[in-house]
Amino acid sequence: LTFTFYNTQHPQTQTTNQRLKGKVESKSQAIITMTSISTTPPNTEGSQHQSPPSPTISKSDYIRTATQNYISRSANILGAPNLTTKGKSIIQAGATIHGDYGARIYIGRYCHLEQGVVMTPSVVPISSDPLLSIDSDRSSLAGGDAPPGENEKALPIIIGSHTQIGSNTRIQSVSIGSCVRIGSNCILSPRSKVHDCCIIEDGTVIPPDLVVPPFSRVRGSPGKIVGTLPECCGGEFVEGCVQDYLHFVNILED
Repeated sequence: LTFTFYNTQHPQTQTTNQRLKGKVESKSQAIITMTSISTTPPNTEGSQHQSPPSPTISKSDYIRTATQNYISRSANILGAPNLTTKGKSIIQAGATIHGDYGARIYIGRYCHLEQGVVMTPSVVPISSDPLLSIDSDRSSLAGGDAPPGENEKALPIIIGSHTQIGSNTRIQSVSIGSCVRIGSNCILSPRSKVHDCCIIEDGTVIPPDLVVPPFSRVRGSPGKIVGTLPECCGGEFVEGCVQDYLHFVNILED
């Protein structure tokens, strides 16, 4: 990545759900309701989910790249040459991207990685020989985060455009499509795939090798498909991500 440093300032930032709620409710002809686009599971103990307020950010907290990405100086970009971004994405404080595993990581346009997101490539055997199979410790959470061994390799991670990943979520998927909303405190296990226009609700655990089809709403541990989304949701997600990015930039430049 080529970094260009700017003096920027960003006050408290609304959560993704709060901003998206405002846009949908203010749009007189909106087709998708808040219930269908929220990553928060409905009817949780009779109260509406509220995320804690974001901390105040100083003007020197972000790096602006040549492709207009904004990356927090507190983010951990390990193996930066293996990270490719198409531009206009935001990586918040405390996010960790493991490019140091040797696998390429691709992030599309207008993506948003919130605080504490950890992105780690899946590790598989180099050979199909059963004698060179992955160590059994890979099945555990700690073992799954270990770098590839002598007979192993890391798989690339591909993230589509207009996708948002909530705080403290751990990603080990091989691919996540465009127009995907992933809530906070989720786990997407090794080799899983999420197709376009999906919602992964807060606290969901996607099992290893699970493939989530397009227009799915997923919830629970283990994650199960609990509903479908209308085909028009992609346009709402695109508009939301673009507006969120522009709002973020305007605040920094004020």
